[in-house]
Amino acid sequence: MTGEIRGRHVLYALLAFFFAVAAVNAVFITLAIRSFPGQAVEKPYFQGVRYNDALARKAAQETLRWTAEINKAARTSEGAAIELTFRSADGAPIYGLVVEATLERPAHAGADQRLLFAQRADGAYLATAPGVGVGVWDLKASATGADGARFDLVKRLLLR
Repeated sequence: MTGEIRGRHVLYALLAFFFAVAAVNAVFITLAIRSFPGQAVEKPYFQGVRYNDALARKAAQETLRWTAEINKAARTSEGAAIELTFRSADGAPIYGLVVEATLERPAHAGADQRLLFAQRADGAYLATAPGVGVGVWDLKASATGADGARFDLVKRLLLR
């Protein structure tokens, strides 16, 4: 009799289904392990222990009442150009800051770029980053005044 489903046909179909599920899981597990090297932060325990220090820095920053804005974040022929402006509580630009930053890929630790900003006459701070590709980047900047006041800025950028 042809076209009749027997017990062994059901068994073969179930085995094929579970084999296909296991094969797809194996492919996804392999891709996940190869694309993520593991720990994203070095020494996470010590970072957690120093969390109170981070909270104290944030509270000190809030008393400054400074603001920061990104005037420009664009790709250029050399890489990327980023322009920041820091303003005091009354809205005036803040001059004389030392602004250092890193430009980091959120999911790839090997592409970090260190930036050093130079002050322009209008109070803006400009940095260029050679070799920065298209995509999502995290800007982590720190501006330090002559009196030691510090302002930290973390922003996600999309460079096209």
